[in-house]
Amino acid sequence: MSSQQEKKLFSKRLKEALQNAKHPISPTYLSKEFNHRYDGQPISVQSANNWLLGKAIPNQDKLAILAIWLNVSNQWLRFGDETAQLDSSLSDQDSIDLDFFLKFRALKSQQKVLIKNLIDEFSQD
Repeated sequence: MSSQQEKKLFSKRLKEALQNAKHPISPTYLSKEFNHRYDGQPISVQSANNWLLGKAIPNQDKLAILAIWLNVSNQWLRFGDETAQLDSSLSDQDSIDLDFFLKFRALKSQQKVLIKNLIDEFSQD
């Protein structure tokens, strides 16, 4: 399969995953939501647009974030392995917890301390 074909098929699966998760197929929305979950260099709206248009495939770390967010397997999102479409190893609660964790990791140090102190306060009985 050619590289261009792989990119087009990835784009199709990404759009399908967005639709199944009831998210709009919008590069602005995709980049904003992705950047909330990713603690590396943020992606641009243009990068998200390239993913949606089948002009590019994200690297593995970005692909992993997309898969977690959209509740699909990395394997299915990247290669289209039908048996791995839904990541059954993640329950809805696990997905929420992971989403929270990724957002927490993106916070500044002072914000993390505040959240940790708040959690500690609620955890005391």
